Amino acid sequence: MRVVLFPSTDKPWDGIEVYSYELAKRLSKKGIEVIGIRIGRSDRTKIINDNFKLIDVKTPNFHNIMYFARILISSLRTFNVLKDADIVHAIGGYYAGIELLPIKRKVVTIIGASSLREKSFFKRNLRRFYMSLLYRNASAYIVPNEIIMKEIKKCLKINPFLIPLGIDTDGLRTNESRSKIRSEFGFNDNDIIILYLGQLVNGKRLPELIKGFAILSRRIPEAKLVLVAWGYLKNHLESLSKSLGLDNKVIFMNPIPYERRKYIYNTADVFVMLGDSFGDGGISNAVLDAIGSGLPVIVSKNSPNYLVVKNNFNGYLVDPTDYNQIADAIFKAIINRQELGKNSLYIAENFEWDKVALQIMKLYETVYSSQ
Repeated sequence: MRVVLFPSTDKPWDGIEVYSYELAKRLSKKGIEVIGIRIGRSDRTKIINDNFKLIDVKTPNFHNIMYFARILISSLRTFNVLKDADIVHAIGGYYAGIELLPIKRKVVTIIGASSLREKSFFKRNLRRFYMSLLYRNASAYIVPNEIIMKEIKKCLKINPFLIPLGIDTDGLRTNESRSKIRSEFGFNDNDIIILYLGQLVNGKRLPELIKGFAILSRRIPEAKLVLVAWGYLKNHLESLSKSLGLDNKVIFMNPIPYERRKYIYNTADVFVMLGDSFGDGGISNAVLDAIGSGLPVIVSKNSPNYLVVKNNFNGYLVDPTDYNQIADAIFKAIINRQELGKNSLYIAENFEWDKVALQIMKLYETVYSSQ
């Protein structure tokens, strides 16, 4: 079977790229011929392994709303590749590039429902209308969780297949000792590391996290809050940390390449992701990685992350506006980190990418045999 993934990459960064990359790895290992299409600035073809070929397609350097033009151009320029495939699998809004093309077997993963971001009745329904125009005529629709499934059923009047996002448990394992890895990042063995990995932007509840950490820091002086992230709030968060006397305890680190993420997770004792004020119904990839790394995880009770973080089992659900609750949850997670971390690994077993890929392969076979 020949499967085209759109988009694709060999160096993933965001959620869509991670999904495509991890799926391509599993499909190619199972003997499926995978052709990935990546929007780029030059034309080239790269062989990733015996069964995985990545095609870069040169497009104009458009940004923001004009990025759609790049999607359309890349799909038109690779139409023959798409037409000859047994399955064309698009992820998220990239499906717009193949929706109107005469391709027999189109599968789409609706990785997020943008309408869930909107509190305004008008804007939410406008986004729902847009989705109803975008996601048409696919042979099969995949959604990653129940929240998005409910929204898609309402918008599209279809019954999508529920196949969760995966966790790359093997890729998160390290051979080096924790002490050595910590030393390379400049941490001591007795440091208590609370980790956040994401963006420094509004909606992530980072000021609340820092204020909650300030309370925790008085109880556990050796605690450090490590923010592996970038974004426009960095200067503000640095000033806030300094004003709270935390400038040596709140550490800002640049994002690290995907293949090296396992090392920063390995340094941590607890992972925290409090964002709840925007989103598209998706579970954070960073939360999934933290679970796959065997960490206790603290998330907002109002975010979709509660689907994989079970209160008092592998972490805690908190009100992100309550600084004392945040501090108490981190404190309890530190005290109970062995048991909570073990339970995270238990949950991760159900989300292993190998299992997820098998479900997708079965769906491919069903689509192929029915058309």
